[in-house]
Amino acid sequence: MSATAVLTRREFTIASLMLATAACGTSTPRSPQGSSVLRMGTYWPPVSLNPAKAGGESSYYLSPAYEPLIYRAPDGTYQPRLANSWRYLGTGNKAFEITLRQGVTFSDGSPVNADAVKASIEYFRKAAGQAAAFLAPVTEITVVGPSTLQLRLSEPHPRMPTLFTQDFLAGNVISPAGIASPELLATQSFGAGPYVLVPTETVANDHYTYTPNPSYWNGKGRHYEKITIKVLPNENTALAALKTGQVDVIAGSYAIADGAKSAGMRITTSPNIVMGVQLNDREGTLSPPLKDIRVRQALNFAVDRVKITKALLGEYGIPVDQPSAPGEDGYRQPFYYHDPGRAAAMLADAGYPNGFELPVVIPSTPAFPAEMAQAIAAELERVKVRLKITTREPASAATELTKFPASSMGWGVLPAYFMGRGLWLRDAIGMNPFHSSDPMLEDLDRQAAAADETARPNLDKQIIGRVVELAWFLPVCLSPVFLFYRDTVAIDAVAGKPFPSVVSWHPAG
Repeated sequence: MSATAVLTRREFTIASLMLATAACGTSTPRSPQGSSVLRMGTYWPPVSLNPAKAGGESSYYLSPAYEPLIYRAPDGTYQPRLANSWRYLGTGNKAFEITLRQGVTFSDGSPVNADAVKASIEYFRKAAGQAAAFLAPVTEITVVGPSTLQLRLSEPHPRMPTLFTQDFLAGNVISPAGIASPELLATQSFGAGPYVLVPTETVANDHYTYTPNPSYWNGKGRHYEKITIKVLPNENTALAALKTGQVDVIAGSYAIADGAKSAGMRITTSPNIVMGVQLNDREGTLSPPLKDIRVRQALNFAVDRVKITKALLGEYGIPVDQPSAPGEDGYRQPFYYHDPGRAAAMLADAGYPNGFELPVVIPSTPAFPAEMAQAIAAELERVKVRLKITTREPASAATELTKFPASSMGWGVLPAYFMGRGLWLRDAIGMNPFHSSDPMLEDLDRQAAAADETARPNLDKQIIGRVVELAWFLPVCLSPVFLFYRDTVAIDAVAGKPFPSVVSWHPAG
């Protein structure tokens, strides 16, 4: 879920519409409104302004108004926010305690106390948002003091501190007034963050305005008098707005990186999205060859990841053969290298010397999944495997995974614990459509979930290693997400880490 962080499976979208931009230059004039206003543009409107019903794509819109319990700093460390401290109780990661900062209020003036936080977590658990699945093990929440609460879990959960950061939304505490009137959460803010949403200066799916929360506990941590977010679904239009000073920061993709660079804009990236193809039908229900591990591994040896990455992403991509990223606990040395001769031999040993046809479904938009699929198809053709590509409207592509043995891959890098629950455990939500299971993988997951901080990194590496060995996926590259911005703004991103929260961005100098 860096991941912007923000899946928990953050969804990958690259705008592909082409439009001539304004003439570019090397100058970066300052914002006409001065440094008191931060103006951002992004191609995604929020799915919801209700934190309990939102996903990672809504993070930019939620962070100004909702203070997390724990703050994930740019360097990856966890720092106090609404929570002063936190800890696991006993061993096995089945009980977790949170102690809150005292004297803090929500923007509506009500206190941020243990009762309010308990009510917020319980609301998140019952909602249909990103955080609900990862709160499922919470079976009991007990208030043990005005500022302290304890969570009991039905199974080990080693990532509770991560879950309560801004990256996973569950820590964005909603006030009792907001929970009592959930219909208002879509148009107003009920948090304890540094800003409040201004409904009269907001138009859904177009622009959003935030002004200071007068009740905010840490006024010195607020860097702007106003934040505005403009929805700019066309990247080239967004880049033109950045060049002409209409916005200060835009989120975008590699497609406009060269244009931003030539215009003298600053660029920061976060390696985030694993791209490739998922080999979902591991029992060979629709495609018998995929039942054989030698076939799945052969497909991985057949693909030239370096060539594809360079062709599609240039200097911005990283070739990968695994669902982890350099710097993550689970990352391991690459296992699959480009060897079409070995791939052909493995296919012959498995009984497919003449290859086979492999149907794959991909979304019709944006353009990048199709470009990736075509590049993979060209590589597999060399070992006589014919990729039959079917496009579907994005929503249909996601719901028809059981009708095709393979599908487009595009998901965010997260800790192994979270990825397992979304991607490869038997009951993984969403991306394990045939409910594939591997006893070794399930056992390693149980061990890692109960392990302490010293033992877990090695277990995470074993988990990723087993996923790679099983070859349930055919990852090709790690695509970064980008922020492009003017020299009036300082974002303080750390290379290789998820972006810092928008509320920590500040005027340069």
